Amino acid sequence: MQAILRKVNPSANYSFVARIDKLPYLYEKWHFHPELELTHIVQSRGTRFVGDSIEEFEEGDLILIGSNLPHVWKNDTAYFQPNSSLQAQSEVLQFLPDCFGKDFLNLKEMESIRRLFEKSKRGLRITGKTKENVLKLMTQLIENTKGVQRIGLFLNILELIAESEELVFLSSEGFLDSYHRFDTETINHVYEFTLSQFNRRILIEEAAAISHMSVANFCRYFKNRTQKTYIQFLTEVRIGYACRMLIENKKSVQQIAFDCGFHNISNFNRSFRLLKHQNPMAYRAAFG
Repeated sequence: MQAILRKVNPSANYSFVARIDKLPYLYEKWHFHPELELTHIVQSRGTRFVGDSIEEFEEGDLILIGSNLPHVWKNDTAYFQPNSSLQAQSEVLQFLPDCFGKDFLNLKEMESIRRLFEKSKRGLRITGKTKENVLKLMTQLIENTKGVQRIGLFLNILELIAESEELVFLSSEGFLDSYHRFDTETINHVYEFTLSQFNRRILIEEAAAISHMSVANFCRYFKNRTQKTYIQFLTEVRIGYACRMLIENKKSVQQIAFDCGFHNISNFNRSFRLLKHQNPMAYRAAFG
């Protein structure tokens, strides 16, 4: 299933969109758009698809979707019954990364928000006190339809999320060729190498050589900076790409496994179940 580009209707009067949606059910097409999207589910239930993440959603969920990250909120089947009285209601903010101009985003004071935009490429679930505080500001923002206060509330929301530790990544790092840019050039070279070569057999000695380290030193270095082993990261990248191919439904599971660098179908199935908590066929069926 290919994601479609969905045009977000811009407002001629405002630099970003803040609205309440009240519909029989949420937009049900697998889609993406260049705008970032912050969505609060006020009233609705179903299954949320973000990149290669599949989770149930319910009232109170607060999700930040990054630019061009495919996603869809699929309501339960009861919402689509002919005589259904159910309603889906959400509060939504949609905005381009440079909605206030590229120079504004490059200001030193915007550094944490730039990092947030990078993180959002995987999708973020916002939890805890951060969610409570953001929801209060969202309500005020939607009620304030004009003026400088509107911009202030919007920036306060972004800063709250950017400074929070109550964020949960949704999609895996490999799904959109995106990866978190660490402060060191070395780790970026390793990421770039992995994302371009994951579909073949990679020896850990190769990754160590790119870092100009011994295997033992490289393993310690990678684990200290990413909180996971290199093999774990490589597996996540491969499974992320496998998820996209399963969604597009173009090849057999065995062929997808081989195309993503697995040389043993049993190892692929085991790794997939470990990361996605279901087998590849069930994952494909969920998107069907």
